Amino acid sequence: MMRPNRLKRLLRDKKPAQGAWLFMGSPANAEALSHLGFDALIIDHEHSPGGLETAVHQMRAMQASPTTMLARLSDNNPTAVRHLLDAGIEGLLAANLENADAVDRLVRATRYPPHGIRGAHYTVSRAAGWGAWSDAVAAQGQAETLVIGLIESVAGVAAIPDMARVPGLDMLLIGPLDLSISAGVPGQYDSPAFRDILAEAERRILEAGLALGGTILPGLSADALYARGYGFVTLGADVTFLRRGAQIALGQAG
Repeated sequence: MMRPNRLKRLLRDKKPAQGAWLFMGSPANAEALSHLGFDALIIDHEHSPGGLETAVHQMRAMQASPTTMLARLSDNNPTAVRHLLDAGIEGLLAANLENADAVDRLVRATRYPPHGIRGAHYTVSRAAGWGAWSDAVAAQGQAETLVIGLIESVAGVAAIPDMARVPGLDMLLIGPLDLSISAGVPGQYDSPAFRDILAEAERRILEAGLALGGTILPGLSADALYARGYGFVTLGADVTFLRRGAQIALGQAG
């Protein structure tokens, strides 16, 4: 039967949630991390080798856990949105949104007519158990889908109020590395220029009434971000967890 979206409920109830990224295209990694207590795991399709079939294997590996299964799109393409949703993904992240039209395009791709352009083929999709629970998907699927935009540029920060007015957007998640590059201080998370634009993005998202998401940074732990109003924080990625564990084992951590 159709799963409830754990992360969407935590955000609605204003309870802090934590997640991690899946960059390695590995179902085994997804399975192992899904049983550790993460509220959501994000399959990356922007920088990673895996495609749709790999994502299906990753989702199957996570299915026995309550972890919400998210995917970051390679671009804001309605075809990719449709394929991932019909395959069973429970939420989508679109990279580097900078205007309300881009948000509207994303949201409409996740909605069935008359509110969107998603093809209503839930009678045979994997998301509907290959048709076993079509009625549930038709009635509840859109409400259970989490729609997230990434803020990764100075232009995106300026457009937050306009983007937040588009119905159907659940969260804006700040991508710090790209945002620091856009601000002219690549990777310099302690610089005043980055701290100022980060604070501006946080303020605008919270004032708009959207859930605020982000990632831990040097000097900004998950607890520190929750105190700033974040509802969802990513703690790392499969590849960084693997590298860090190996470095510790080799005595190279520092």
